[in-house]
Amino acid sequence: MKKAIEKTRMATSSTGNRKIGVVWHTQGSGKSFTMVFYTAALVRQLNNPTIIVITDRNDLDDQLYTTFSKAQEILRQEPKQADVRKLTDEQKKILASDHSREVNGLYDLLNERQSGGIIFTTIQKFKPESGEMPILTDRRNVIIIADEAHRSQYGLEAKTNLKTGTIKFGYAKYMRDALPNASYIGFTGTPIEFDDKSTPAVFGNYIDIYDMTRSVEDKATVKIYYENRVIKLEADDDVMQVLDDEFNEITEGLEETAREKINQNGHVLKQLSAHPIGSRDLLRILFSILKPKKRSCLGKR
Repeated sequence: MKKAIEKTRMATSSTGNRKIGVVWHTQGSGKSFTMVFYTAALVRQLNNPTIIVITDRNDLDDQLYTTFSKAQEILRQEPKQADVRKLTDEQKKILASDHSREVNGLYDLLNERQSGGIIFTTIQKFKPESGEMPILTDRRNVIIIADEAHRSQYGLEAKTNLKTGTIKFGYAKYMRDALPNASYIGFTGTPIEFDDKSTPAVFGNYIDIYDMTRSVEDKATVKIYYENRVIKLEADDDVMQVLDDEFNEITEGLEETAREKINQNGHVLKQLSAHPIGSRDLLRILFSILKPKKRSCLGKR
C-alpha cells in the first residue's frame, strides 16, 4: 500500500507523468479489498481526490460498486455509479420532478465538485459517438483505477476497418482525451504479457506483485494440482452430422472467421455430445475426485 501511495504522489505531482503503475494481484486473493484500502488511503493522504473506478463489464462494475458501498465508513463518502456519459436536458427535467429516481451522468458527477467523489463506470462510456471524444474534466486531482488493466480494450493502438476505411482506437486513447490530466493505476489478476506494450504505456510499470506463490503461502488461495487424464473420443457420425447442421443454422449470417472461432471453441463439447461413453468416463473421473472432498467437507473424513 505504501508503494502505491508513494507512486501516486509522484505521478500526480506537477512534474509527474500521470502513470502510477500496475498492481498484479492474483485472482481470488482479495484484489477488490486492496482496491478499497488503496482508495481509502488516497482520500486521507492525497487531499481527497476524485477517484474513478473503471471496469469493462456491467456485472464487474456492480460487484465492485457493492464492495465499495459496504466500506463507506473508511472511504468517508458514498460511491456513485455513472449510468450515462452525460445527462440530457430531458433527463434532468425528469429527475428534478421525481426525486425517487437516480440516474447519474459521468460528466455531471465530475463537474459538480472540485474534489472528492468515488465514481464507478464502464470503459465503454469513453467511446465517442462520432469524431473526437469530448473533455469531461481537465482537473489534475482525478485518479483512474482500472480493474483488469491488462485487457486489450485498454489499448492505445489504432485499427483501420478495411471495408469502411474508418480508424478506431483503443478505449485508453479516448479515456485520455476525456480526462487529459488524470493519473492512472491498473489492477490485474494475471501477469502482463511480455509483448504487451499498451498496458505499461497507459499505466506504467509494476508497483508490486502478489502472485500465486505468495497467495498460497499466505493461505489466501488454495493450491492448484494438475493430474493428466485422457479420454478417447470416437464420435458417432450421425450425431455429429446433426450437430453440424444445427451449428450451420444457428451461425448463418456470421462472417466465416467468426464461425470458425465458435466451431473451434465448441469442438470438445461437440465430441462429448456425440460420444456418450466418453461423457460417462468424464463423469466417472469427476465423481472419483469430488466424492472424497464431499466427505471431507461433511466431516466424515
